[in-house]
Amino acid sequence: MSDEEAANADAPAECAVEVSGTSMHIRHLSIERPAIVAYLARIAPEKQAIALVHALEVGVTELIARRERFQR
Repeated sequence: MSDEEAANADAPAECAVEVSGTSMHIRHLSIERPAIVAYLARIAPEKQAIALVHALEVGVTELIARRERFQR
């Protein structure tokens, strides 16, 4: 374990994703999924944030639809 990992292990847990009311805040979130990184890497840096929001919208819509199909 590196010194940084050891220091982080002793630090109080901080939620990277905070959902409150009608908004969500993401802090210090690291995504190491190759497909997601590759998708966003092909998008202009100034458009990456909105592309991530759009990807979340599409993904959540699909997850909701799947849950509804499996609950029938």
